[in-house]
Amino acid sequence: MELFNRATGIKERFGLSCWDAAILTAAQMLGCEAVYSEDMSHQEDYDGIQVINPFYNEK
Repeated sequence: MELFNRATGIKERFGLSCWDAAILTAAQMLGCEAVYSEDMSHQEDYDGIQVINPFYNEK
């Protein structure tokens, strides 16, 4: 229940899908610092979890 409640807050605050918010919340609850995803903004900080897009090509 805690994951759901926290994920709902992240979803509303950042305008993410429920699935992305749940992934970020689970990572946060497990003590992760970063999540690899091509679906969320590269290098964005979502409440302490940084998103890294492994396919991001900086030109």
